[in-house]
Amino acid sequence: MDIFVAIQKLDTAGQVVPFIFLNLFDNGPVALGWLRASHRELDPEQSTEYQPVLRHRRELKLAEGEIVPLEIEIWPAGTRFEAAESLRVVIQGSDIYTNPKGSVQDLHQNTVNHGSHVIHAGGQYDSHLLIPVKRG
Repeated sequence: MDIFVAIQKLDTAGQVVPFIFLNLFDNGPVALGWLRASHRELDPEQSTEYQPVLRHRRELKLAEGEIVPLEIEIWPAGTRFEAAESLRVVIQGSDIYTNPKGSVQDLHQNTVNHGSHVIHAGGQYDSHLLIPVKRG
């Protein structure tokens, strides 16, 4: 399973606020992350509370119906949020932002996704977005 995550900023009216993306496009997110679930093994010595580091030493394929935690690194970004603005987390099985072929963006066209995927969140399944916040 390949999983892609985008963090979007929403204005006070609930509309997406676009950001510069790849220094070329003006329709991007606050931040992005992605992970192939078979490469989910963490390196506990290099990982920190705010940044998971993956080993990428072996492939841990999912069995049908298997539920595993995924620690997905979201690229660091700095964004100011005013009162009544919010953020949205978008999760899907393919690139969330795409631009014309031949551009600087290298799309993830060779995903390993097949069939349906279920994201388990809440209750016994710890699901969270860890955001360092500076108030000031």
